[in-house]
Amino acid sequence: MNKKMKKVLILLILLGIQFQNSAQSSLKNKNWWVIPSTLVGLGIVASSDQFKQNQVSFHDNNLQNFHTNADDFLQYTPILINVGLSLASSDKKNRQDKLARFAIGTVLYVGITQGLKRTLEIKRPDGGEHSFPSGHTTTAFFGAHLLAKEVKDSQPWLAVLGYGLATTTGALRVANNAHWVSDVLVGAGIGIASAELGTMIWDKYKSKFHNKHAFQLNPIVGNQLYAVQLTWDLN
Repeated sequence: MNKKMKKVLILLILLGIQFQNSAQSSLKNKNWWVIPSTLVGLGIVASSDQFKQNQVSFHDNNLQNFHTNADDFLQYTPILINVGLSLASSDKKNRQDKLARFAIGTVLYVGITQGLKRTLEIKRPDGGEHSFPSGHTTTAFFGAHLLAKEVKDSQPWLAVLGYGLATTTGALRVANNAHWVSDVLVGAGIGIASAELGTMIWDKYKSKFHNKHAFQLNPIVGNQLYAVQLTWDLN
């Protein structure tokens, strides 16, 4: 790894730490929309032709031979940590609430991300299709923010770890020349917003489900696979 690459990674880590601190602060108040809105705004700024050209030049000069598949797996690690904590919990009701928020948020972020990809059809830096926004980054930050909302008080170090894994995922998508910086920033914003909205929707309407219908939610997470199994007994 050359010196320039090391400097880039150090910068990304420092930015990630700053983001983690800001995100954890936002969990304590009602201004949850500030961070995702800021990320989307920065993504729009970074979508300019000049910014993209600078990214191409930087990649060609410093990262042309860089490639890793780690981002394909890292995107799922925050949600896997949360799923593990849920399965280990003896509180069945809390586990059901967490899985319901996960399911609703997943529907939201997948719908938004895939809808934008198919509608805008922006080319990737490497020439591939459907660049905007980054699905890997959206998945990672969705999982990281859900995790942070659950453990921010009891295990704050896990929240920091989740955001760190999500930040690394986004950085590697850019380093792999698979996404523009704008794709990653907007993806992070969508992921965080979906986690918040999924939580708000479930917490508002869960009373309509508890003690009225028996239903079971089970996450299915694997390589290139991210789904939710819903079993609902209407009897």
